[in-house]
Amino acid sequence: MTEANATTEDATAGHTAISIAGGGSVLRPLKAAEVVARAVVRTIRSEGLQTGTSLPSEAEMLRHYGVSRESLREGLRLLEVQGMISIRRGPGGGPIVGTVDSANLGRMEALYLHLAGATYDELFEAWVFAETTLAGMAAANPDDEARKAAMAPYIDGHVDDVVHDDLDVYMSGHEGFHGTVAALANNRVFQVTFRSYGQIVAHHLAMIGDVTLIHQELVDDHLKLARVISKGDAGKASALMNQHLTRVLALNRAQLGSLLDGDVEWI
Repeated sequence: MTEANATTEDATAGHTAISIAGGGSVLRPLKAAEVVARAVVRTIRSEGLQTGTSLPSEAEMLRHYGVSRESLREGLRLLEVQGMISIRRGPGGGPIVGTVDSANLGRMEALYLHLAGATYDELFEAWVFAETTLAGMAAANPDDEARKAAMAPYIDGHVDDVVHDDLDVYMSGHEGFHGTVAALANNRVFQVTFRSYGQIVAHHLAMIGDVTLIHQELVDDHLKLARVISKGDAGKASALMNQHLTRVLALNRAQLGSLLDGDVEWI
């Protein structure tokens, strides 16, 4: 039995998990659909296409990429699942450029974490580390004007103040703050990957608990963080973010209960 397909007993959950491989697939050749997906992404970047822009028709892409219809469609489906494109159905439809959303990465990561037997306690530990790091990097951003402009809505406009009945609006508002902080960190790799942890957590808390119960605590913490990041105090920003997330987890533990010991998944 190889390391890649070996299983291990997860003592915490009591379930059999798949061992995390040492990277043996690094040199695996890309499949035809993956080659197509990569080519489409390169086209989007090289031509400077933006979200909502229509991509060429299927006939045009078949000629341009020189692949089979099956490979093209499978490659486009790979991108659609990740939100990088969307496909309009029916007459006049076709693929259009999507977005880079760490929530889509989170959905995929959750599959890997679940298969590996990772628990929510482990995810929360990674989340606190990631967001704390991003907060420090955001405050350390040397562009004073960029920091102040990004944090101004949370200081002056109080964009978090209203409790929304619509869960999507509510969650996008609070996640928007953390997304803004991540953008200020000025590292797109961290911005995409680190935020995916928070997206998994946010999704789980929204599905299992009642996030509106901690609305005021979130608003107060975001205001304090926004002021510190705006001033450029990296050390204090990291400490406040750590305290903020620790408080969020403490407030939710009663609702989550034994689920904290369960396997990570996108519900």
